[in-house]
Amino acid sequence: VTFTIPQGEFVSVIGQSGAGKTTLFRILNGMETPGDGAVLFDGSDISSMSGTASKNVKRSIGTIYQDFCLVENSTCLANVLTACLPDMGFFPAVFGIYGKKRRAEALKFLDRVGLLEKAEEPVKNLSGGQKQRVAIVRAMLMHPEIMLLDEITAALDPEMVREVLQVVLELAKTGMTMLIVTHEMEFARSVADRVIFMDKGNIVEENTPEQFFDNPETDRAKQFLNSFHYETVKK
Repeated sequence: VTFTIPQGEFVSVIGQSGAGKTTLFRILNGMETPGDGAVLFDGSDISSMSGTASKNVKRSIGTIYQDFCLVENSTCLANVLTACLPDMGFFPAVFGIYGKKRRAEALKFLDRVGLLEKAEEPVKNLSGGQKQRVAIVRAMLMHPEIMLLDEITAALDPEMVREVLQVVLELAKTGMTMLIVTHEMEFARSVADRVIFMDKGNIVEENTPEQFFDNPETDRAKQFLNSFHYETVKK
């Protein structure tokens, strides 16, 4: 797997389950170490970093998963503020200490995704779409340079999918560098700058959305697309 992502690009990574998409993301965010090769971030190989250097780079990479990874009994605000923990030498979650600036910023982001009124609500009381929006805000509060989104709509019903993808679309409009693993073909086609199609751990094809969906170059890509019924949606 070899590819380069310029700053500000929105890339959709697609492929059947087991194609290697999530493993790729775990390598990119440092949760897995590649057996060979390198992961270059601004020219530095982050796969070989350790200690403080590794932590600093990981703070620049926000990752959002399909299972939310939230603390169900804590409030939305408390969950969002856990993004502050890497910057502090103690656990403010225990004492409710985050600082006025961080708290104000967290509330601003919650308001941006329509969850300000849920700030003090326990996460367990939220819908799946609301939980995923909390997870997105938590990642945003880290001010990452790149955002990785791994099948974030997989566990949601169609209505919730729309509300979460709308938040992602708004983020994309800000120029955030983003990679999203998704099975939402309509979304990938209408929003991405580039589509990467993976199969059996390899990049089989990559192209613009228009070229990939209208004129796929490989038989494997044609076979994959034929398994979906999708319609074009406007940006």
